[in-house]
Amino acid sequence: MGDGTKENPYTREDVLRLIKENGDTAKGLVLSHKVFVEAIDLNAFHLEGIHLFDAHLKKAHLMDAHLENAGLGYAYLKEAHLMGTNLECADLERAQLQGAGLTDTNIKGADLSDANLEGAYLLRAEFSHDTNLNGVYWGNFIIGEEREGEELEVEEREYQLHLVVDIYRRLKLWYTEHGIYDVAGKFFFREITAKRKTMDWWPKPWNRAFSKLISILCGYGEKPERVVISAATVILIAAFIYFLAGSVLEWSAFWSSLYFSMVSFTALGYGSWVGTTSDWIRGLGAAESFLGVFMMALFIVTFVRKMTR
Repeated sequence: MGDGTKENPYTREDVLRLIKENGDTAKGLVLSHKVFVEAIDLNAFHLEGIHLFDAHLKKAHLMDAHLENAGLGYAYLKEAHLMGTNLECADLERAQLQGAGLTDTNIKGADLSDANLEGAYLLRAEFSHDTNLNGVYWGNFIIGEEREGEELEVEEREYQLHLVVDIYRRLKLWYTEHGIYDVAGKFFFREITAKRKTMDWWPKPWNRAFSKLISILCGYGEKPERVVISAATVILIAAFIYFLAGSVLEWSAFWSSLYFSMVSFTALGYGSWVGTTSDWIRGLGAAESFLGVFMMALFIVTFVRKMTR
């Protein structure tokens, strides 16, 4: 018989015994700070109103379990199986849910503030306006379904990614409705990225290629720093072309080439350069000027969009 310590964790039989001793109900049963055997099987258990604050439930099987109004704050639920679980109005503040399966889970009205949901599975998870997702740690904002989809066959991967797009869209809307625009922007980026991955390369490869280009240039309007990096890359590449096209391969000449590239990119004008450069160099400079004007406008639009939400 377990006592909930690390040396002697609770088993399924112990939980059944404790519920029976509590009057055949889990409501009000306090198992906070207790340790349960890894991957404990509590599927379909009625655990409404149970107190599991800071409980250790790694990889616990809680599929179709009833945990309405349960206290799971700070609980360790890494890689737990919670598919179909009812967590309505449950307290999951600061719970560790990395890689947890929350497919078809009801988390309406649940408090997930400051919880760790990095890599969690959220397909068809039901959350409402009063679900609290403030401060949730999402890691790199890639949910488990998208990671899993990368390992599937082409047709299965495309179907999975279509479902992923819907998850990201719903998360984006929740954060937008609550005025948390920086996180909403992260999920918008993931939504469009997943949508791009559903595009076929053939027979219209340019659709996916153009989407990828926009991602690289500005992160779909969410990453103004990418515009700066892209602009700096264009300036340096053009500078090397001008440098290699010159007759003097010295660092002093490179700085002149860099200057020529910068004034071309910013469309400032060439001054004394005009009479000393060849036609194809001037043509390349004109093309760089066109690209520079476009990228500067792109930066302004992206920056303003980011700052004025």
